[in-house]
Amino acid sequence: MGFKAISDEEFYLLKEVLGVDPPSHEVEAEIARAFDIATGLHSRCGYSKVGKLKPFFLELVAEKGELHSEFVARSLLAVFLRDSNWKPVCQVPDIVKQEFAREKIRIRTELFSVSAGHYRPLSDAFYKDFALLRGAAMPGFTGIVDTHTILWRRPLIFGPFIQRVKFLDILLTWPFGTRYFFQHHVHSSLLERFNESGRLRMYRLVVALLEANENHKGFCGTSWFYDPQLKKISPRLSYLADYPLAYGARRFHLGQDLTGSAVARSATRARLHEQGRYVPQSYMLVWPKKPMVRHVESYLSNDGAP
Repeated sequence: MGFKAISDEEFYLLKEVLGVDPPSHEVEAEIARAFDIATGLHSRCGYSKVGKLKPFFLELVAEKGELHSEFVARSLLAVFLRDSNWKPVCQVPDIVKQEFAREKIRIRTELFSVSAGHYRPLSDAFYKDFALLRGAAMPGFTGIVDTHTILWRRPLIFGPFIQRVKFLDILLTWPFGTRYFFQHHVHSSLLERFNESGRLRMYRLVVALLEANENHKGFCGTSWFYDPQLKKISPRLSYLADYPLAYGARRFHLGQDLTGSAVARSATRARLHEQGRYVPQSYMLVWPKKPMVRHVESYLSNDGAP
């Protein structure tokens, strides 16, 4: 995998959208260094695990500022838009390859048109699109899908006894253990797709991945929006847990949610939280492979179109 700098046209477009004019020889050396680090990263890990790339960008921000660093971050993404730099770490079915091609168009558009701050180093958009472009994550329509998630074992030691038994049952399902699962993460650029129809399309993509990767055990996600409290507090979001739970998924309590996302995204939840009537809880949702594949394929055969 050889390094090739961004084109003159791409350099000009980035200068225009970011409003900076860095010395080309400096930027090219920095992009080459970032590329060298990036190609050495381990891909069978979570999307936010970027190794030495994190201190590289933190140092660059401290030395040359946010805009210069974002120029380098966007340039790195532009380099990884090239097909030769996509190295998926799982088998990728055609339907997912087609989705990836659409995501590349979106990413290229955002790189050269969205204003400064969107792709600042180590931002949500940067982490997730970088994971997509290097093959560490797959496209999930409403977000990205980590390819080699290992389940957190907390449900074995936390919560009621019945929760521990149910989690152990998942661990004892072939292939034994906590690995590997496809895990969905919401993407800030794709929030307009975050609805029931978008979720169904995501499930279809995950099922295609499960069928192509026989040693994967299923689908998982961890969030405050799998919390059963939402059925009363935010009923419009209850489909996120209710739908998979109705067709074979299981839900495990992990404790209080400390991300702040639940109250940041809703005035109603924020008010209830302030009144002491709502404390967000974090839950892990696990949808084992067999029931997930069986249900989604049945849905499709009955003219469903996720």
